[in-house]
Amino acid sequence: MKLALALALVIAAARPARAACTAIGDRAATIATAGGADEYALTVNLASDSETRWSERGNEALVLEVSGARRGLIGHLIVHQGRARFDYTMHLGALAAGEAVSLRVSPLSAARAAHAATACEVTLVAVSTLGDRAEGIRNAPEFRWPVQKSFDDVPLVVGWSKARRSYTTVMTNENGGTAEECGGGAKGMQAEIARWGRSLDIEDHWHYGAKPRFERCTGSGEVSVNPVRMEGAHPILYEGNGHNRVFESRGGYGKVCGTRKPEKPDGDLDGWNVHDPGNELADDPGRVIILRPLPVDLDALGYTEFPGRREAIADHYAPWIYRLSSLELAREGKIDDARTFDMARYLYVDVRIAGVGGEGGTYCAALARGGFRVRATTRKGATMESAQITAKFAFGGHHDWKRVAIPLAEGVTAADIDHLTVDAYDKDGMYLTALGDAFVPEPDGANGATLHYVRHGVELLADYIDDDSSGCSAGVNTGGPGGTPYKCVGGAVDVK
Repeated sequence: MKLALALALVIAAARPARAACTAIGDRAATIATAGGADEYALTVNLASDSETRWSERGNEALVLEVSGARRGLIGHLIVHQGRARFDYTMHLGALAAGEAVSLRVSPLSAARAAHAATACEVTLVAVSTLGDRAEGIRNAPEFRWPVQKSFDDVPLVVGWSKARRSYTTVMTNENGGTAEECGGGAKGMQAEIARWGRSLDIEDHWHYGAKPRFERCTGSGEVSVNPVRMEGAHPILYEGNGHNRVFESRGGYGKVCGTRKPEKPDGDLDGWNVHDPGNELADDPGRVIILRPLPVDLDALGYTEFPGRREAIADHYAPWIYRLSSLELAREGKIDDARTFDMARYLYVDVRIAGVGGEGGTYCAALARGGFRVRATTRKGATMESAQITAKFAFGGHHDWKRVAIPLAEGVTAADIDHLTVDAYDKDGMYLTALGDAFVPEPDGANGATLHYVRHGVELLADYIDDDSSGCSAGVNTGGPGGTPYKCVGGAVDVK
């Protein structure tokens, strides 16, 4: 689903789309004009005039500057889909009545990307016309990322929860964190994908309301203690460390936020931890890329009840980001076809579980004990399985959704999968309360992706999985979520 389709209410409230297309080059070209004074959301359908490829160093993507005639530079759009036409969205903050909005190609574009794009079907929407969505847009974060990382670990998608008053960010990758702690390269990414069921990075960056706080790289930071700069109600958040956590200025990277390789995997960043002239906003130009993703509805995915549903932001709103992540790993030499693979070699499965115990892990940990695995069996009887997931990587056993990744044998596609199996280990009983989506991302064009589903939607279940059925009486266990009678199914259960 295109990001703009998820914003149907935004688009429906927009002015009529511009019929003519506009050539975008090194000189600013006006694409829209604000009506009254208000905050605005922008959607523009555009494409690069030359093919860019996220996998090619020096030809990753074109970057455009979005500016207001009075405000100056507002932010950047990364044209990550190359020549493919795509709806790019952005929150602009406040514009004056009659203020013109323009685009031009930024010097931050990849060195070999032609400085030319074509913009069509521009919509500029006053946030005050958007009802409940206005709250999500008015409080959305603005990210300031190092220019050296314009095409690396980039925050491109943001989910908003009205119920939790929070924002969750999806980034293309994570150079530090688990990936670096577990050996870096393909070895580190193998552990990352095994533990979290993705090569993307997802962080809960901003919580607003009575006591605003952000995912500060030193730990949860309350704004009352660690003030952040604000543009209206928009927090301005800077990359803080290799875990993609954030800080209140450029000066936190590599200093306040840690100097070890997992916190500083990219070495020194010019204008951040070295050659930093100061941390005033006026010192940011030329040192940051400004990203203002228009938020999508996280609560619609079931996030209000189950925080684990944040994993579904990418597949419901932005499947293309699976491709960017895979291409980015290839560009960085982190896919070796032994430990790690292209995205089309993974089956992603959502299971809703509770009571998961155990300790350790399959990779980069002490030998795993307890927990569970998910297996996929083809129609020809071949079996592939996930890593062993223990409590640490399954929300401490709490009732929630967990995404797992199953590496597929070469040549196996979504259409080949016959059924899935959830297997509990070492007499460590667990509850399976639902099975969700299972899909394989496949390439679509130069930089996009299409999801091929083994199954789609939520199937409610009430199974208790335990090798010795020690928690069962007359074939039933009643100790699970909601006090529901859970059928004792033995040590494993097959699900379609």
